[in-house]
Amino acid sequence: MKLNRRNTLIGLGTIVAGGGAALGTGAFSTVEAGRDVNIETDGDGAALLELRIESETLSGDEDDNDVIEFDLDNLNEDATTRFNDALAIGYNGDEDDVTYSIDIEDEDENEGQDLLDVDGEAMYFEGDEPFEVTGSDGGDEISLDVVFDLRENDESDIPEEIIITATDDSSD
Repeated sequence: MKLNRRNTLIGLGTIVAGGGAALGTGAFSTVEAGRDVNIETDGDGAALLELRIESETLSGDEDDNDVIEFDLDNLNEDATTRFNDALAIGYNGDEDDVTYSIDIEDEDENEGQDLLDVDGEAMYFEGDEPFEVTGSDGGDEISLDVVFDLRENDESDIPEEIIITATDDSSD
C-alpha cells in the first residue's frame, strides 16, 4: 500500500475510532443522582425507644411525631419550677437481654451540654439512677422530672432542641 495523504487520513481515522471503541466502554467513576425519599415513622409511642410527656401542664403538640413540646406559659420568673415524673422514656422492643443507658444533651448553643441531673441549667432532667431501660416482658421505663431554673437564667437560655440518646450497654 502506497503511503499518500488519503491512506494516512484513513489510517488515522481507523486508529481514533478503534481507540474510542476500546476505551469508551461505558465505565464511569462517579454518578450522582437525586431521588425523593419517603420515610414514615410510628411515632414515639410505638417506637423502640418510647418518649412520652406525662404532665398535662407541659404537654404540647402531640400531632408532630418528632417534637416533644413543653408549654412554658405557666413558669414563674426568677424561680425554679419542677414537674415531677413529667417525661417517661421506655423500651418497647421484644429483646429481654438488652440494657440501654439514657443521656440527654443540649443541641443548641451549649451543644453537648449534659442535661441529666445537672443543677443550674435553664432546663434539666432529674430522676433516680441508673438512667437506663432494660428489656423485659412488660417493657421498662424511667420517669424523669423536668426542671426549669429561671433564677440565674431566662427563657432564652432554655434549649430549643435536645438530644435523647439510648446506648446499648448489653455487651459490656
